[in-house]
Amino acid sequence: MFQKREDYKIWRKKHNIRLWDIAKYINLSEGTISRWENNMRDIPDWKVELYDKFIKEYETGKVHAK
Repeated sequence: MFQKREDYKIWRKKHNIRLWDIAKYINLSEGTISRWENNMRDIPDWKVELYDKFIKEYETGKVHAK
């Protein structure tokens, strides 16, 4: 979806999505996602695809963050 990892973080903060919401959806720890967003570690491509799916579902109202 996004070209840079930082763009995921920007999108998440713009929409007030907590790391916990993403972590629960893609089954990774909050720390792992944070480190990935900040270019400190990698995650499998299929997990990035799940992050993309979360974004699409959030934007279409199929999933809600608390």
